[in-house]
Amino acid sequence: MRTETDFEPSRTDREQILEILAETIDEMQERIDPPAADSPEEQELQIKWIRAQGYLAGQYRKLLKDEDLDVLEEEVDLLKTVSGLEKR
Repeated sequence: MRTETDFEPSRTDREQILEILAETIDEMQERIDPPAADSPEEQELQIKWIRAQGYLAGQYRKLLKDEDLDVLEEEVDLLKTVSGLEKR
């Protein structure tokens, strides 16, 4: 498990969260083994793991999308500045 001291100051919070989500999703994948779920209780637990993994994957995707939007915003601001459209 990670601690606060494991984080590099040069990385953004988003990058750190993406890494944590990716690691967690990978760890969850190792726990999900449908053939090993013999009883209804074990099958229920497998379904919960799969749902949780799906949720985390969705959050990961949203963060990537947000990152793309931030990059686009920076590029638009740069274009405005270069073209003289940005008010000074």
